[in-house]
Amino acid sequence: MHTTPGLVSVILPFHNCERFLPETLESVLAQTYSHWELLLIDDGATDGSTRIAADYAAHYPQNIRIFEHAGHANLGVTRTRNFGAEHAGGEFLAFLDADDVWLPGKLEMQVAAMQANPDAGLVCGPSEYWHDWDANAEERNHVPPVAPGGRLYFPPELLAASYPFGTFGAPCPSSFLLRRTAFDRIGGFVEDFRPSTYQLYEDAAFLTKAYLNVPVYVTEQHTDRYRCHATSIWHRTKRTTRDEAERRFYFHWLRGYLHQQRMTSPEILRAVRRVAWPYWLPLPSRVTHLLRRIGNRLSR
Repeated sequence: MHTTPGLVSVILPFHNCERFLPETLESVLAQTYSHWELLLIDDGATDGSTRIAADYAAHYPQNIRIFEHAGHANLGVTRTRNFGAEHAGGEFLAFLDADDVWLPGKLEMQVAAMQANPDAGLVCGPSEYWHDWDANAEERNHVPPVAPGGRLYFPPELLAASYPFGTFGAPCPSSFLLRRTAFDRIGGFVEDFRPSTYQLYEDAAFLTKAYLNVPVYVTEQHTDRYRCHATSIWHRTKRTTRDEAERRFYFHWLRGYLHQQRMTSPEILRAVRRVAWPYWLPLPSRVTHLLRRIGNRLSR
């Protein structure tokens, strides 16, 4: 498809996020890089999010467009991001979750990184885990490390070295900037992860494909704030048997994907087996959770 050089297509899915959506949208409007379009994709919202999105699109018709699935369906974030990409016209694609915010220089810094590293298909970096948006928060803001920044990583280096297989953390989707050509090569987000199955590790599945298919430039600076709140999927499932079910779904998908890719790298296969083997056996969730805790302690 035809793309506009230098244009960043910002894809923002939303579903029942009226509390946070205005602040998220304002963080796009505040970008110091001005060559962007914003695609708001309504994923079947039933609160005031649809009205808020429509108001912004009406006020900024040159930059903001709004879409929805047929029948105002709720199809999940992976299908919704891919749907947005299908309507995007930019050379670059950026993704922003409806409860996160960008720092003002996010796009300017990442586009510059793309231009300085023409081999890079994905630019990403650490995110600030944002707690103090809530005055009653008990945890402090912090920036968990990802792979060391300021350098380009070639496939498949980051897969074995990063979460959930290595010591490096995983970047959040709101930090991603991709070339459109790289997104197409990766094949987009994995729509197996959806509301009717499991969704928690959809970002890990996307990063798995990215790490195996395109060079990745990791920035040193964080460019976004990942809002931590009690209604997020991550918060509701952590340290529960649901988390173990979500992990099992990801590892079963991963085994199929590596087979499809005809992966033969001993390093990758060893790293995956070391972490995933309990989930490939018919073990109860309490057992896989215990084995994971033991593995975490041994790796410290």
